[in-house]
Amino acid sequence: MSSTTDRSTALTDPARLAAVRRYEILDAPTDGQFDTIAAAAAALCGTPIATVSIVDADRVWFAATKGLDGVTQVGTEPGLCASAFCADGSYVVNDAAIDPRTLEHPLVRGELGLRFYAAAPIITIDGHRLGTVTAIDAMPRQLTDVQHTVLGHLADQVAQHLELRLAALTAVRAERELREEAVQRAAAAAELAERMRAAAATHTAAPRPEHCQLGGTKGCTAPAELKLADSWGDSAWGCNQHVEEAILNVRSVFIANEELGGLAAYLNR
Repeated sequence: MSSTTDRSTALTDPARLAAVRRYEILDAPTDGQFDTIAAAAAALCGTPIATVSIVDADRVWFAATKGLDGVTQVGTEPGLCASAFCADGSYVVNDAAIDPRTLEHPLVRGELGLRFYAAAPIITIDGHRLGTVTAIDAMPRQLTDVQHTVLGHLADQVAQHLELRLAALTAVRAERELREEAVQRAAAAAELAERMRAAAATHTAAPRPEHCQLGGTKGCTAPAELKLADSWGDSAWGCNQHVEEAILNVRSVFIANEELGGLAAYLNR
């Protein structure tokens, strides 16, 4: 069994807790994806109980359980899950009744009467420790080297499942944001089109240049349809395409009434 980092520091480490939160797994409805891993851990170690646990700052939450129906979380008392998750490798208690790490733990002294405990830490690809895959029994046991190794592989599978979950969450959010952006753009375009139609109706009789003045250095030969002005009072006539482009890209531009001549008209009065 390998050494552990400081438990209390690991429990409350902000970076670790941020990693726990990013997967949005705490208190999520169980979907069965970790049940197979819990069952495999129980079969591997020959125990009636196994769990996939996520360690929060003040609780150990079970993402899946085998043989522990109705229990969704336990406390963070030292000695079991709240210590095992920060182990460098597998964490094994062969007989909790005589192991000084677990003598006072409620699961050992209480109704469950836990005696055997073996756990492998769930570690993210960026090195954060989220929880454990655990096998539990009410009688003392020993693990072989192969069982130690495979229990670690099961914990790695949980970490991989969590990365897939995160990728799916990210993709769903990106799709939703794109949809919302498209809806907002469509609404803005519809509003602008209505404003342009209304403005065009008032500009039909106004004197105007023959061609669009908003084509830049390349010019534009499309008919001038609408008059634009900016917050400085300058104005110009443009075709529908260039008017829409200007309104969408220049914050201070607006559709002008036909009397607004701009600064040039004032200077030449």
